[in-house]
Amino acid sequence: MAHDHEEMNVDERGPTPVQVAEYGATTNAEENLKTRTTRNPQNWPSQRKWINVILVSAQAMLSATTSTILAAGNLQIARQFHLTSTYTPNLPVGMYVLGLAIGPLCLGPFSELYGRRMVYVISFLLFTILNVGCATSPNITALSILRLASGACGSAGPTLGGASIGDMFTKADRGKTQALYALGPTLGPVIGPLIGSFIVDRTHTWRWAMWVMVIASGLVTTCTILFLRETYAPFLLRKQARQEGADGGVNVKSLFGEAIRRPFNLLLFSPICSIMSAYMALIFGTIYLHLITLPLLYGPESFYGLFSYRWQNGVTGLAYMGAGLGNIVGTFVCAKYMNRSYAYLNERQKRNSGNEDGKAENRMFFLQIGMAVVPCGLVIFAWTAQTHQHWVLPLLGGAMCAVGVLMAFVCIQTYLVDVYGQYSASALAAMVASRTLPVPLFIYKFGPGLRAKDAKRFFDTEDAITNGSTGTADPILQEGLQTPEEKSS
Repeated sequence: MAHDHEEMNVDERGPTPVQVAEYGATTNAEENLKTRTTRNPQNWPSQRKWINVILVSAQAMLSATTSTILAAGNLQIARQFHLTSTYTPNLPVGMYVLGLAIGPLCLGPFSELYGRRMVYVISFLLFTILNVGCATSPNITALSILRLASGACGSAGPTLGGASIGDMFTKADRGKTQALYALGPTLGPVIGPLIGSFIVDRTHTWRWAMWVMVIASGLVTTCTILFLRETYAPFLLRKQARQEGADGGVNVKSLFGEAIRRPFNLLLFSPICSIMSAYMALIFGTIYLHLITLPLLYGPESFYGLFSYRWQNGVTGLAYMGAGLGNIVGTFVCAKYMNRSYAYLNERQKRNSGNEDGKAENRMFFLQIGMAVVPCGLVIFAWTAQTHQHWVLPLLGGAMCAVGVLMAFVCIQTYLVDVYGQYSASALAAMVASRTLPVPLFIYKFGPGLRAKDAKRFFDTEDAITNGSTGTADPILQEGLQTPEEKSS
């Protein structure tokens, strides 16, 4: 056992964060855990795995839903707190999303030091308590600060979910599960305003929207405490070593600084993580801006010089159904075909090169499709709204955009889990932070002051950027993480 513990010590310190290829290799911790079949999460019964997946997905869904649920209560917030600026009522939404960007940079590394379960339980318990504070906030300052803190605590589900799935499922099986999990972080921002508008319309106060989130998050927190199991291999090995009377060979304090720096190092010095995170930031900023323009386009009256379809009687929230339907369609496509395409490309690679180890880049087939669908959806949304076409056409464009976003999200998340292996939580933390950090800028820069000509110019620019990113991604997907020797052969 002493030898095993010594090996685990070396593995826990890990390679430097910029040695990307080494992250995806099978680690000593994973090999040691495989010999303990009853403890290996990949050998768990399917029922136990899916209990974990459902709980993690529920956290991710509630966190994302909470981000936009107050969007429908902006007018009530402005009236109650006597706000005159058009920007200030959006502050609770922007501050929450900023918290979603800050939280992963701590929670991802913490999960690699102290295990996934502890982070899920503590962070979501704090998330529930902070939502109580939001519901009882006496002024806009308190509400904004509490929303920032609740966003940071609620980021565990969106940050660690992909890594937890990687802990429990093999590479051949995790594509479908990642697709189903991804429905939460992508559908949540869409259904948030829909639920919020329904609650606000019937209670005439934004506070009840937060109380509903308190009730829902309280139930999920209780289930998490009772049923969530630990999945992180190195933590399970350290726990096993302590039970057998050894110290595990790991000095957590000495690893703390390295773990905290790892997401920043990956984001700054690992090109794969940097480029994928930048693209996710672009499309997530776009989808959030799309969501805040829907009330302007379909609302009962015209604002800021924009054309409106003037939906009456509180049905404006139904405008979010287009993006919601797109998320569901994207989930179905990825869940049904992603594992199949990965297996097919691996088999073709084996026939052509004799290499039986599947490349992580074989995950990216649907990313290329998604990168093409997103700008198409943006074009349809922008130009049909600009030319005042039938109301269903902008919704169709939004649905297409949502399909592309979900495909890109699933592929990139699964790819990072495959590549970075044991340190996937840090890689996903870097990606989540970078994709959510620009969202407040999108909201405040383009949201309240949006004019008709600005909307057209913005979506034209987004279309050009997303089309350009599609082309620049092709060499990355072809070259991937090949070594210099492989590239020269």
